[in-house]
Amino acid sequence: MPNDYIDPYEEAEQKQEEILLNENQLLSGLLEMAKDKDMNAGARKIPIERDGKLLIEFRVRPISEDESQEAWRKATKFTPYKKNEPRKALETNTALNRSYLIYKATVDEDRAKTWDNKQLQDALQVFQGVDVIDRVLRAGEKARVIDVIDEISGFDDDLNEEAKN
Repeated sequence: MPNDYIDPYEEAEQKQEEILLNENQLLSGLLEMAKDKDMNAGARKIPIERDGKLLIEFRVRPISEDESQEAWRKATKFTPYKKNEPRKALETNTALNRSYLIYKATVDEDRAKTWDNKQLQDALQVFQGVDVIDRVLRAGEKARVIDVIDEISGFDDDLNEEAKN
C-alpha cells in the first residue's frame, strides 16, 4: 500500500530550505550586481571612423541613475530659486545632455587621454571635457555612442519585453 501521507513538519522544513536557497541566490545575485556597478564591468570600446579611417577609440561603461540625472541637471535650465518654492525645469539642451552622458560614461583612463586632455582643450580653446565632445563628435556619432551606453546600462528592449511578460 503506497504511503501518500506527507508530514506537515517535513514539508514546512523543505519549504524553509527552498526559501533559504532562493534568498542565498538572490543575495549572491545582488552582490554580483553591486560589484559590477562599482567597476568598469561591461565597458565597451567605441571606434570613431570617418571616410573609412579610424580616428579614435575610447571605452564607455554603464552609467548609474544618479549619473544620468546629474547629466540631465547640468544640461537643463531651471526657474530662479524662490524661497519655499520648488524649482521647475524650463528647457533641456539635448545635445549638451548627450555630451554629459558620454563624458560620464567614458572610462576614467580614457577620459583623461581624450576629453580631459589639457593640450587638446587648449588647441580647441575649450575649458572642459564636455566641450571637447561637442567640438569633435558629430551628431550621429554621439547618437551611436549614446545607443551603446543605453544598451550596456540596461535600457535594451529585451529587458523591457521580459518585464511586460
